[in-house]
Amino acid sequence: MFGRKPIGTVAYMGGIPAVYESFCWNWGQMIQYNQEVLCNDSEYIHYDRATISDHAPARNGIVSRFYGDWLFMLDTDHTFEPDITHRMLRTMQTLNIDVLTGIYQFKKPPYSPVIYAFVDNDDDKELARPIANWDRSVPVFTVSSAGAGCLMVKRTIYDRISNELDEEPFTRIASFSEDHSFFKRLHKLGIKTYCDQRIQCNHLIMRSIELDDFEGFDGDVSEPILVDGFKT
Repeated sequence: MFGRKPIGTVAYMGGIPAVYESFCWNWGQMIQYNQEVLCNDSEYIHYDRATISDHAPARNGIVSRFYGDWLFMLDTDHTFEPDITHRMLRTMQTLNIDVLTGIYQFKKPPYSPVIYAFVDNDDDKELARPIANWDRSVPVFTVSSAGAGCLMVKRTIYDRISNELDEEPFTRIASFSEDHSFFKRLHKLGIKTYCDQRIQCNHLIMRSIELDDFEGFDGDVSEPILVDGFKT
């Protein structure tokens, strides 16, 4: 990359001994797309990864060493299209957005999107409540918080957190997770945050296949085999 200018950084949350094959394939396809479409001969995109699995220091570490004007974070248990970086950038540039998340869902039923609204409860404590309903005809809408597994942020925002709050962006605040803590800091600074529901970054799940999952064949393919057994 000698002599080229970094325009931004794409990083993933690592620190685990094994990664989904689907993520590895998508990551490689994305890198090829980014280089062919987003960069000219004098530019490049820097790529990085976290090497620890503790989310707050892992994300803070990525922020401390990224290059270029923006940072795009992905998680290794996601699958996505090769042009995801391009689409995130296009939305941010077109609408003059500083903080943007794509949309992905929880791994367990009811599989709700990982986007939130901050609300006050009866104890006057602020909670992050999942957003279940929104105007589906509006492609980009405001959110109070979101998971950081598909999150693009401009460098100027991280600079403001450091200079105005003298804090690291993802260090946990009270009982909030590292991503909610990041968004709490943004709200303190009056920074609006958005989600583009057209950009999906789907969660991957892994589970064991059990006998109850077998639904049988269409028609008999063999005669039952009788064997001696024990009754309990």
